[in-house]
Amino acid sequence: MAPIVSEEYKERKRQEILQSAHACFAKKGFESSTVDDIVAQSGLSKGAIYNYFKSKDEIYLALMEGQTSESGTKFAKAIAERHTALEKLDFLVDAYLANDPNDAENKDQALVHFEFRLYSTRNPELKKSLTERYKDFFISLLAGIIKEGQVSGEFNSQLDPATYADIFWAMVNGVTLQATILEDFDYKSTLKEMQIMFVEKIKT
Repeated sequence: MAPIVSEEYKERKRQEILQSAHACFAKKGFESSTVDDIVAQSGLSKGAIYNYFKSKDEIYLALMEGQTSESGTKFAKAIAERHTALEKLDFLVDAYLANDPNDAENKDQALVHFEFRLYSTRNPELKKSLTERYKDFFISLLAGIIKEGQVSGEFNSQLDPATYADIFWAMVNGVTLQATILEDFDYKSTLKEMQIMFVEKIKT
């Protein structure tokens, strides 16, 4: 008879696999990393890893979901503490300004993220999953702030919130990508200028 394994134990093992995978992806990149690399990093057997995840893709999606959930909780709390839509928008930019793109861990995470996004374009199922995640969290979050600003009279009521949420994240992602791949790119100054341009465009 097989031993009964507690949910707490399962979750602990699952997190060990995710942490090991994150270390491998940061070190070698997503596509270059293999399940064997994750096995070596974690000390678990390949069979044990496949008990929790069907594939390397599934492991990375779980990592992204965990990061989104953690960020979502933090952002929701911080945004709720701010009184105006403009303050809430400024908080989002400040959260990115607080990230140092030259920090090795931040740079590794950004590289793996962009690598996986490109990789997903060749897989319709993955692309659909990432698109849904983007809309459900990032677009929903900012579109909600813009709508709030339109109701309060802070932002132009004629703007389409979803379109401008797309523009905002395209600019943030672009600045982050530039900082990741270019030498001596002035991340903070560029992001601050982006913030000024965006706010001027959406204000009444």
